[in-house]
Amino acid sequence: MKKVLFAMVLLGAILLFGCYAPPMGWPHMPTMPFTEWFGGPFAFLWSLIGIAIYFIPTIIGIVRKKSNLLLIFLLNLLLGWTLIGWIVALILALI
Repeated sequence: MKKVLFAMVLLGAILLFGCYAPPMGWPHMPTMPFTEWFGGPFAFLWSLIGIAIYFIPTIIGIVRKKSNLLLIFLLNLLLGWTLIGWIVALILALI
């Protein structure tokens, strides 16, 4: 259980810190254009939201203390991007 949580935190840190780049001129800009809400200082926030949504089956498995949590996590991590893998992981977490 601790290894799975550690792997999730490590993966999240790699993904989050790898995509954050502050835009030139920020915070001196008086207004923030629409495109800045999806990049720059908010990239970190959007990354957190995206990772949380992606790992919903694993989070449900942790909360429900499933015995097959490692299977759910690996299925979610490796095949979740196919949507079919994500749905299968979600079903395993719920049953």
